[in-house]
Amino acid sequence: MTEPEQPSRDVVTFTRPREFSGKYLVIGLLALGIAATALMFVYWDQHTRPFRSLREAIGREFRHSRPNVEGGRAKGRGPWTLRISMSVDFPPGEDSPRANQIVDRVLEITRQTHDIDEFEKIEINLIQFIPQELAKTRTFTWTADQLKTSPQTDVEQP
Repeated sequence: MTEPEQPSRDVVTFTRPREFSGKYLVIGLLALGIAATALMFVYWDQHTRPFRSLREAIGREFRHSRPNVEGGRAKGRGPWTLRISMSVDFPPGEDSPRANQIVDRVLEITRQTHDIDEFEKIEINLIQFIPQELAKTRTFTWTADQLKTSPQTDVEQP
């Protein structure tokens, strides 16, 4: 017969996982939140600073237009583009003289606030947002050569 196993006299200690004090956890989370907020602020400031004056000038001229101004290359490739998007309260159709007047004025404001020679392409998007429907959009596009030869908005590419 086999003898019953004798319990060992070795001391077994269980180690609990390390715990964090609630105070340090709260401080760490607050520091993480502050760092994330600061990072977002710095990114947004660097992203919008070059065109902030143009955006504010268009906003002063056209109240409730919610202008958005961006510049650069699409996905790092292609021509240097200045893209201005703004909402309008009318359908910006193909034969809208009001749309042409707004685009003329936006181009004039753009020339006053920025050197447009540094861009290879300028794009102005007029958008009418209609609740429960698709937005109606009209896009005006110029190349640098077209802007030098034609000061008005008679050049449009769909």
